[in-house]
Amino acid sequence: MKIKSKFLFIVLILSMVVVFPSTAFAQTDQYGYDAQARTFKGTLDNWEAFLEGTPPTTFSWEQKDTVFIERKWSKSFDPMVQGNPPSAPGAWQQVELWEYLSGDELGWTWHEELGIVYSPNRPIPGAVALTPEEMMFPGFYLIKDKEWSIGPNGEVTIDQDLSPNLRILKRLHKFFQIKRRSF
Repeated sequence: MKIKSKFLFIVLILSMVVVFPSTAFAQTDQYGYDAQARTFKGTLDNWEAFLEGTPPTTFSWEQKDTVFIERKWSKSFDPMVQGNPPSAPGAWQQVELWEYLSGDELGWTWHEELGIVYSPNRPIPGAVALTPEEMMFPGFYLIKDKEWSIGPNGEVTIDQDLSPNLRILKRLHKFFQIKRRSF
């Protein structure tokens, strides 16, 4: 009976690899970049090193005074990683940043969430237009910008919240006829 269950387990694992190969073989490189999943999770320094082609630096997920970053983007936003404009209107990117503070702010964690959408020919009502200096190319709109800090006792301080209301997000999804995403 033991051999039969072991065999069944191996067959199950192999079938998962065959049926879901992109999940089974998703690769995050030494920087924190996963081209297949269109994600990056690491430090801001390693994101910049990745873009510049310089070696990554080692880090600990608990270290202080380091800005950590998690990014996710759409397939049409992918060309931006190579320094080219997105391939289609409606391209999007979500970014989360955080930093464990030290010194007088020891125990506090700073956070920021950003949502960016590309619309080269039509302005997005209610969103903030970003300059080419901020995003390399014209046509980008900030649709979410929330910044806050969490204290050592769980207290939350909202520094800024430029998140749009639900009506703007509904118009945005209809505007680009894209599936709903959690911005």
